Order: sequence, then C-alpha cells, then structure tokens
Amino acid sequence: MLVKTLIAAAALAQAVQAHFTLNHPAWRGDSFEAPASQWLRPCAGINATNNRTEWPLDGGSISLKLGHAFDYVFVNLGLGAEAATFNISLTPNFFNSTGNGTLCIPKLPLPSTVTVTDGQLASLQIVAMGSAGNSMYNCADIVFRQTASLLSGDQCMNTTGSLSYVTSQGAVSADGKPGDKSSASVHGSPTHLMMAAFTIVMAMIVASGLL
Repeated sequence: MLVKTLIAAAALAQAVQAHFTLNHPAWRGDSFEAPASQWLRPCAGINATNNRTEWPLDGGSISLKLGHAFDYVFVNLGLGAEAATFNISLTPNFFNSTGNGTLCIPKLPLPSTVTVTDGQLASLQIVAMGSAGNSMYNCADIVFRQTASLLSGDQCMNTTGSLSYVTSQGAVSADGKPGDKSSASVHGSPTHLMMAAFTIVMAMIVASGLL
C-alpha cells in the first residue's frame, strides 16, 4: 500500500512539474487546482477575472516557469473584457524553449495593425506545446495603460545555463543574446522540424479561435 502511494505521489509530482505557471502577467487563477486543468482550452477552464495586470500600449513582458524538457510557446491576444477568441498572435515567430526553468520575454510587441487605447481591457492566452503535440493553456487578464512599464532587468531573468529560446529567425541564449545558428541548425532533426511545422499550423488554428 505504501509503495502504491509513493508511486502515485511521484507520478503526480512529475505531472505538475511538466506543466507551466504564468508569473507575469498574473494568471487568471491556479490552473493546477481542480476543476481547472491546463489541458482545457482556451484558458484552462478559468473565466475572466477583475485581477488585471497593467500592460504597456505597445506590448509588454511575460514570464513563465516551464516544466518540460522543451516546449513550443506562443502567445495570443484577445481584446475585450471577456475575449471570445484570441485571434491576435504576438508570436508570429514562436518560441522554442529548451530546458525547464524560467523563461522571461522582456517585451512582446503588438502587431503594427493593432491599436489599443489607455484603459482598454484584454486577455493573453499562453500556449505551451510539448514534444508529443499536447497543448497546455493559461490565460492572464490585462488592462492597457499608458503609464505601464516593462519588467526591469532583475525582474526578467532567465534560468542561467538551463534555458534558451529560439524563433524561426535565429537562436537566443538564456541570457537573451542572439546566437549564431539558425533555428533549423539548432533543432535540425526530422522530428524537430516536423514538430515545428505542426506547431505553426496549431498556432494558426488556436489564433483563429477554432481551438
């Protein structure tokens, strides 16, 4: 009986570690607590709240704690107090994070075609896709403010030596410095390339509101 209990506890701990938390902006709620579940789209089964983080008008910072060995991460924006769809992509070049730990993006700019005003309500949807193609979801409610600022350098730090992220334009190390290899040469195996193509399609589907 004790052995079964220990096995179950270990499995639960591994499952939690493989999920991700949203540190900034503040997530809607703890998606580890039932009935919420990060497997539920679009926002882990958690409705919009009045707990809104102020975000700059031209884009802001995000900070995640990732539990997978690697993830494809993309971020979508939905406008309104209770966004029905998250159809504005803030990551046209999605992030491929390698290694678990803290991933902080100093600034995710809004697309040039999107204009927001001071006090406008919106929500962010963060999607992390693992190697098996399984997607996990968390959302954060924000309010755009002209006076809002980005996270400072000491607030936006990646886990040194254990985390990097890659866009389709090139590699970026855990300290945020551009690398000298393309995405294909960093993750050039057929499996990674196939997953990358699959993830782009999934990102488009999610952004369109179909998922």
